Amino acid sequence: MIERRQIVRYDFGAIAEVVDLDSREDVIVVTRDLSFSGCFVKTGLPFAPATQVRVRITYGGLDFAATGVVAYKTRDGMAIEFAEVKPKDRAIIQEWLNVVANRGINEPAAVPEDRVIRLKNRLQRPMHPAAFTPPPPPTPQSKRSVPRLLMDELLASARKLIGLGEDARSS
Repeated sequence: MIERRQIVRYDFGAIAEVVDLDSREDVIVVTRDLSFSGCFVKTGLPFAPATQVRVRITYGGLDFAATGVVAYKTRDGMAIEFAEVKPKDRAIIQEWLNVVANRGINEPAAVPEDRVIRLKNRLQRPMHPAAFTPPPPPTPQSKRSVPRLLMDELLASARKLIGLGEDARSS
């Protein structure tokens, strides 16, 4: 295959939404490459070549949007060529690509603190595991069934709501 790229593509991982403009079908994907003229997104269900799409990429608290066309697809995903990019979005992609071009691939991007969203890594083990605490011994109330407890709570709140209180319970 002959390499025909005219514009430098950068390794750029971000969340993207790609919408087929005809069927309104959409996929949430991860970008792999990004340039001023387009991007490659990873998906197991790529759209057919020549499909008109709208792309929205989210990274570092900013959203980039463009319309484009699926240039080609592979088993890994699809390449999207941008057709229309508004000036505001062109400035966003310029900022992203400047950051990527000026840092190493493995370095994290510098993102303003007010735009950082912290995610908890569920796979990481805690540094200091908590000591095991046994559950408390059963009480007479905890031996009652859960549906019965819920029913009692609902009846009590309904009585309070209509003003009957404890007087109606005793009669």
